[in-house]
Amino acid sequence: MADWRQEAARAVEAELEHARETGEWTELGRFRKTGDGEYAVDVRGRRVDPIDDVRVAGPEGPRNGPAIPVRAELRGGVLWLGIAGPIPPDCDRVWARQVRSRESLERLARELRGLGHAPLADQLAAGELDRANDAFRACFRPGLRLVWGGPGTGKTTLIANAAADLARAGKRVLIVAGDEAPLDPGHDAERLVIQEHLAELTSIERDIAELDEELAGYDHAAFLAATRRIENHERSSSLETEFAEARSTHEQACDELAAAQGELRSVRETWHDSTVARGRLSEARELTAQVGAVSDTVATLSARIEGRRRFYRGRRADRRALRAADADWLRLEQRIADCRAQAAPLTDDDAVGIESGLTGAHDRLDAAAREEAAAHARFEQLRGRIAQLRSIGLASDQDRRFHAECLRLDLPGVYARREALLGRSPDRAARRGQLEERLWWLGERAHSRRYETGFSGRVVRVCPARRFVAERPFDVVLVDDAGSARLSDVLLAVAQARETAVLFGDFRRPGPRVRPPSIKNVPEVRRFTLTTPFAHCGIRTPEDAETHSGCAVLTRQLRFGTGVRALANSTGYDVLEGRGKLDTEVVLLDTAGAAPDYAAVVRFAEGTGRDTTAVVAPNRLQSEAWLAAVRDRLGVAVGTARTLPGDEFDTVLVDLTGDDWAERVRSFGAAVTRVRRRLYLLADLSAVKAAPIGSPLGAVNALRLQGSLTVRSLDEVVIPAPRRPRSATDRHVTVTNESASHDTMSG
Repeated sequence: MADWRQEAARAVEAELEHARETGEWTELGRFRKTGDGEYAVDVRGRRVDPIDDVRVAGPEGPRNGPAIPVRAELRGGVLWLGIAGPIPPDCDRVWARQVRSRESLERLARELRGLGHAPLADQLAAGELDRANDAFRACFRPGLRLVWGGPGTGKTTLIANAAADLARAGKRVLIVAGDEAPLDPGHDAERLVIQEHLAELTSIERDIAELDEELAGYDHAAFLAATRRIENHERSSSLETEFAEARSTHEQACDELAAAQGELRSVRETWHDSTVARGRLSEARELTAQVGAVSDTVATLSARIEGRRRFYRGRRADRRALRAADADWLRLEQRIADCRAQAAPLTDDDAVGIESGLTGAHDRLDAAAREEAAAHARFEQLRGRIAQLRSIGLASDQDRRFHAECLRLDLPGVYARREALLGRSPDRAARRGQLEERLWWLGERAHSRRYETGFSGRVVRVCPARRFVAERPFDVVLVDDAGSARLSDVLLAVAQARETAVLFGDFRRPGPRVRPPSIKNVPEVRRFTLTTPFAHCGIRTPEDAETHSGCAVLTRQLRFGTGVRALANSTGYDVLEGRGKLDTEVVLLDTAGAAPDYAAVVRFAEGTGRDTTAVVAPNRLQSEAWLAAVRDRLGVAVGTARTLPGDEFDTVLVDLTGDDWAERVRSFGAAVTRVRRRLYLLADLSAVKAAPIGSPLGAVNALRLQGSLTVRSLDEVVIPAPRRPRSATDRHVTVTNESASHDTMSG
């Protein structure tokens, strides 16, 4: 078949035309902490593409804030997280980097068109299989073979054991299976330190935000202005008192200055009036000094003349000088007497007193002037300060009320704490950017290392939706769940096998679907997308599998007991056998035609312990109703037989109400065979009794008639939640909430 590559590519491209473009990262929701201390995000009921990477980040996404790589494992529709180190407060959402359907389809079409030499893929496209006798040995023999096995027959375990043996033998093995190993970014000490720093920064920013919220509407500048006006008012009142005292002091200084000026004027008048007398007294004092000199001259001359009795030379001149000196003395005495007569009644003491009084008056005037100047300066200073305060403004009653309210709420203290936090990390924006960028780089490094180690070993495990193509072919390709896989996906996987390809699967499980359903009539789509490898090779029934030479058959199942096996065989398997002592309890919960309380039923079915529980609904609408009832119970998987996450569970509850599953026989078989320990069938007993033979409900009735299941009334085992009387307001709120819930489900 030379052109199958192009036909398969056209089938993919027909679906690609309607595929929507999605972003690199998808928000899965807020994570929550469970009672066991684990973190989880509920994605039940959502279509989740294969996940490549998981980060915990904020609402803006991993590229707009801190993004912490986390360990993640998808179990039962719940993504369980392992988060190491502190979590920044703003990292409250889970973001996943998924295998985007559009890019995956583009890769599939591109790889199909570009396939070169692929003999095993050509063989599968032609429907030609090599002889298969034993399922395990088929993995070690060159060629292409199919292995059909019903539920619980150990296909997955057989694949794992065969891959391990092949790897030990030096073979490279590709396993294509529906589930993948948990994501684990590993331990990174540097990443933990960065998380601590980011948590601290975020805590500071959150504290600042909380303080900002407390300070909403608060104007610190207005508070300071009001404080200044209140202080101005108080200071102004104090200055008014000081101003009054300064004014009184200045007035006293002015009075003292005026008195000093008057005294000086009086002394100056007295000084002026005594000017002539003082001149005569001064002249008398000068003449008196001259009299003294003349007196000395007279005494000298007299002594010389009298001392020399005899005539001597110059005696005549001395006598003349003596007579002249006597004459001068007399003249001076007369002049002194005249001066004193003119100066009367002013005496020398009076003149000294007048001079001293004038000096004192000047000194007192200077002192009074200095005191007046100082008092005037103080007076003007206070007056200017008061004027300045009044120009700035004085407090009003509104200012006082505003100031008191701010102090009562401690808003200035809150503002001070906010400023202190801002001061602790002035460059926190730049620091946060550096830390976030480094954290992102560490996450990308862990992601790339996962690919390097996960896709370069001896055994590589991928899911079909990944459309993985290695750089060099594998020795052996083992495909699980090929009974419900698309032929085009399996062809791409088989094309990578150099020696051996073995396809395991259960064709009784629901087959592939295509979106949108409008393209299902396109010939290439019907042939390569809606067809499984088993159907393509002509194997559609257990008889076909047993008679086909290229298909090995696994019939011995190890999961459930005889009751479940009887239900499975009666709905299409026919050949399943038991092994060992397997005991699965089968219970029919009779609803008696009443609408069951989904939450109460799940509480009963789930029981206690760490057993896994699943609820299988007949269709999407009922699945959504069950899911709404168990949102708070993360350990319960919910879905239809086609969408239920997981292959096997300790307890399975199959909803048989409102639908007899007659059009979903394969789905019924897939639903009941996922159980290990307890199978609950929720149905109306009267509807079961009236069901036709060959239908799913008819098979349940046959099991009842054989005594292989227990019938229990739902009212006996389920205790509904107590109800309290509701007021009109409560009823209104309930109706509103129910309407909102209905709108959400419809959307």
